[in-house]
Amino acid sequence: MAYLAPSDPMQIPSLLPLFIDMVAAEYLLPPERCLDDCMTLVHAYAHLGIPAQVRAAEITIASAKARVTHGNLTPHWEDNMIHGHTVVWLPTLGHLIDVTAEQFSEIADLDEGPVIAAHISDSAGGRIQVRRKNVLLTYTLAPLETTFALLDHPVPRADATEYRRRGINVASAVVTILADSLSQERVRLIPHRRAAALVEAVRGLPEYPTPTNDRRFLLPCPDGEPVVVRLDQIPLPMVTHPVAEPNR
Repeated sequence: MAYLAPSDPMQIPSLLPLFIDMVAAEYLLPPERCLDDCMTLVHAYAHLGIPAQVRAAEITIASAKARVTHGNLTPHWEDNMIHGHTVVWLPTLGHLIDVTAEQFSEIADLDEGPVIAAHISDSAGGRIQVRRKNVLLTYTLAPLETTFALLDHPVPRADATEYRRRGINVASAVVTILADSLSQERVRLIPHRRAAALVEAVRGLPEYPTPTNDRRFLLPCPDGEPVVVRLDQIPLPMVTHPVAEPNR
């Protein structure tokens, strides 16, 4: 938040992968979790009104010493494991998010966290490139239908409810951080209107952690007895943008 102004369209989208990365480090989660984190991210973005897609991707890491490629454009399942790599693509913002980029040692050695890269319209072949120190990362996205086929598998289908649960928890955490950090004047600068409305809606609301560590809020009621609600159950102004559809 220290680097991007609230009016920057990428401030809020950048906070979500950083939060997930922080939680993963705190709980020592395994690095090979790209699909789980990507599915969580697209649901978190959706609750904030930001369209997002999981995409299979190929990444080439080039330095003066070596050139190596991870992932591929035709990923597949084998023994309930993905052979490939996934990222999140923000179609309306033209940015790629690789929240588990540091699962690859060549990127982990740079110690710079998740990759957040902008697509440049004149980049060759529609590839997305970003430089980290002395290393050039080049991402190529597989067609959306390829990812749809990848997600049409018993493992991600069985975890669909869990992905939604994690996503709303991440979105809840981020809007709470913003409500605690930004004044009302600065919140008005946020271009993502649903996210801005949620930040104002949770401002001052007590949090209510559940036994399963889900994030809930205590919403005052006219009879004086507060009710426990999820982020998506908090009333918002009628003109607020709706929840986005994940993977659309």
